[in-house]
Amino acid sequence: TFVNITKGCDNFCSFCVVPYTRGREKSRPMSHVLQDVKTLVQRGVKEVTLLGQNVNSYTSDCGANFGQLIDEIAQKTNIERIRFTTSHPKDFNAELVDIMARNHEKVCEYIHLPIQSGNSSILELMNRGYTREEYLEKIQMIRSRFPQVVFSTDIIVGFPGETEEHFQDTLSIVEAVGYETIFAFMYSPRPLTKAARFENQVEEAVKSERLQRLFEAHNKMAFELVKKYEGQTLMVLVEKSEEKVPNEITLNGRSTQNKLVYFSGDASLVGQTVPVKILKAFPAVLRGELVIS
Repeated sequence: TFVNITKGCDNFCSFCVVPYTRGREKSRPMSHVLQDVKTLVQRGVKEVTLLGQNVNSYTSDCGANFGQLIDEIAQKTNIERIRFTTSHPKDFNAELVDIMARNHEKVCEYIHLPIQSGNSSILELMNRGYTREEYLEKIQMIRSRFPQVVFSTDIIVGFPGETEEHFQDTLSIVEAVGYETIFAFMYSPRPLTKAARFENQVEEAVKSERLQRLFEAHNKMAFELVKKYEGQTLMVLVEKSEEKVPNEITLNGRSTQNKLVYFSGDASLVGQTVPVKILKAFPAVLRGELVIS
């Protein structure tokens, strides 16, 4: 279940309309969020995703920051799993990572950390508040404290002024970080945003071609990255069951790495967290077998 912790945004990225449509950022009181999670647990919820345009700039009226909110949820509720999205790289700090690592039994080892572009000049035009080098330093800092973490990201191709050289920087940072999942889009102008008025808009055909190249480059990487899961036993929270073949039930659910896992089993397992040995790994899904003790 999603639990909203913030609304609006104060970042004013030059491509984004959210601050104009949803207003300035406002955080919910920590006590309200804690009560929401406790109520959900009573209803049988096993996993929550803390949701906001920029969750890690969260500040409660009591002064608690996002890391402290996670710590409170982990320590004072019986929720089984905690996820969150979306994080802003400029606000991701060592305190937050240390809290995640300390509560690793509940906090999923998955972070969605949008890069948007791998080129510092384009990032400045986007008003992202960090450089390529600073982003890579954050990745290194996170991995040094939380080694098992898995990253995904958002990328915009064809931002106004993006050259082939700029785009190559994006390709190279995707490889350098080793994102297991990317969400990539062609730039499109949004009303009221600064970027919509920028000169040097990139032609649609060029944007489309770059997006295709990005997906092709990542797909090659992704097959290799997920091979590490083959032979591993992952804890899977079972979400659905379906009978595609008579008398054969297929279950699917999410691992703590946010991987969609398919395996055979009884429908009564829906809602439970079970060990699944991964037999075959693909970029989008993993297939395995239930480990019976």
